[in-house]
Amino acid sequence: MSYRITVLPKEHFNLYWKHVRDYLEPAVDRSHGRWDMEHVAAACSAGHYQVMVAIDDADMIKGVLTMSPVNYPGRRVMALHFLGGEDFDNWYPDMLKELAIYAASCGCDGLEGCARSGFWKWFKDDGWDKDSQFYTKELG
Repeated sequence: MSYRITVLPKEHFNLYWKHVRDYLEPAVDRSHGRWDMEHVAAACSAGHYQVMVAIDDADMIKGVLTMSPVNYPGRRVMALHFLGGEDFDNWYPDMLKELAIYAASCGCDGLEGCARSGFWKWFKDDGWDKDSQFYTKELG
């Protein structure tokens, strides 16, 4: 099966929310309360986050990534926020390629993201560096 990778126009996001919500929810749940689904939906529909999707031959969305450009004093990078879907091995390598092209078209000169350790199997073969792990601890 082949997949098309595309960025949803923000004005169409609300039409697709019901198709991507369930894929994003596990990743949002791992944010330890920093985000909830309503805030993610609002950020996407307002255009603060861009949404990239993987669409199969039957025109079904099978994967989704939220991202946004971040301006640092010395550079601009595309930050990856939430990712989810099914059949990852068949679409995620193509999504990484399209992500790099899209980020460059947005004036970014890099990509960054925090992900669970299992994503390293895709990142390591795509030229990513593993700088650090991101750890959290709840207080109180």
